[in-house]
Amino acid sequence: MTMYSRSASPTILLRITDGSVHMHRSFNDFIQAIQSAEAFAGAGFSVAMISATGRFLMGFAPKKGERTAI
Repeated sequence: MTMYSRSASPTILLRITDGSVHMHRSFNDFIQAIQSAEAFAGAGFSVAMISATGRFLMGFAPKKGERTAI
């Protein structure tokens, strides 16, 4: 019997933007991805959570107020 191992590729991708530039963060843990997305949104960034297959999962709107550096 052949055993196949799954790759260690990320399952969740965050696309973080301020409207002019964007960056990506990847996570294997869904809860950690949500916590990070909420933190970036709290700092004034718009965040899209995307699955490893490219499907949009959820979005996080930037919080109003002063932007802080991360």
